[in-house]
Amino acid sequence: MARNPVDKPKPKPTQPRFNDVQFVNWSLTVEEKAAVKAWALTLEEYDNFVGGLVEAGYKITVSYDNFRSCFTASIVPTKDAKSNQGYILTGKGSTPLKAVRQAMYIHFYVMDGEWSSYSTAKAVEELDD
Repeated sequence: MARNPVDKPKPKPTQPRFNDVQFVNWSLTVEEKAAVKAWALTLEEYDNFVGGLVEAGYKITVSYDNFRSCFTASIVPTKDAKSNQGYILTGKGSTPLKAVRQAMYIHFYVMDGEWSSYSTAKAVEELDD
């Protein structure tokens, strides 16, 4: 018995593929590196910044980058984020918290929460610490 084309299941909505995402690897200026180093956050401030990002629809992941021998923190917009869809913002550091601190600094103070107009760096960056 042949299927009627009307009986075809509806296609599932497509999620962006990994190749559709652009990494925003911001190259910190000398002044920005100094500012990130000087940005001493208390545990409560870390909690507030991370909590604010999560409430705004972002997730934060941290992993170790063997190629660069450092930690990478990635701020990734979920479907609930109102902006930055299709981008992943990264920060690097010698510790997981330093990588998260750098990514948050870039998000809040360098890019003011909007990443799309910033270019991505291709070269290996020197750590901020």
